Amino acid sequence: MATFAPLWALVPGGKGVPLAKVGGEPEPVGSLRWPACRMCGTPMRFLFQLPHVPGKLDLSPHAAVYVFQCENPDTVCYRSMPDDGANAAVPVRAGEPKVEGDRPQGIPYNVWTLGFAPAEEDTATLSVDVNEATSEQLQALDRAQEDAPESKVGGVPVWLNGDAPPECCGEPARFVAQLSAMPFGLDFGDNGRGYLFRCQRQPEHFRFLSQGA
Repeated sequence: MATFAPLWALVPGGKGVPLAKVGGEPEPVGSLRWPACRMCGTPMRFLFQLPHVPGKLDLSPHAAVYVFQCENPDTVCYRSMPDDGANAAVPVRAGEPKVEGDRPQGIPYNVWTLGFAPAEEDTATLSVDVNEATSEQLQALDRAQEDAPESKVGGVPVWLNGDAPPECCGEPARFVAQLSAMPFGLDFGDNGRGYLFRCQRQPEHFRFLSQGA
């Protein structure tokens, strides 16, 4: 029997969730330092931000998290990987709003607001080990992936190119959210997805990675 887990779909153009947005400029809730790529040294491009929303998205003790990636056209930085320094997920605690540090020279992504809509997914089927799954389980996995929200908070990650959960402090990081490249026009390879995780031991540490379709 399918096990459906409640979660929240991220709805493009939605309203009612302040600070949930893609593109434009980050809207800080405290002191935000703009990150630079550790591989090439240039300021990264801002992708999206998500706020702490009690009962929906627990980022405490932080008020929001801001996600960036390197898009330097003159280098080949490994921005899809969580630990190579070409992307960053920066948590910010509430305080005096300010942004410090150099910013990239390129044009920001178009601005999209995000809403939270109730949704569900077949968590058990989505979590099946594809290396040991039967043909029936793989068929059910395909259906569950098609039915699951492409952009969401909660639930389990729906991978495009094989399971790739990052580790932090010697154990798997906790899944927070995923965001589809479309309709936002984000550069996650060929219509890919970005995945946000959080360390289970050190709440200051977030990990971000992306996969192309």
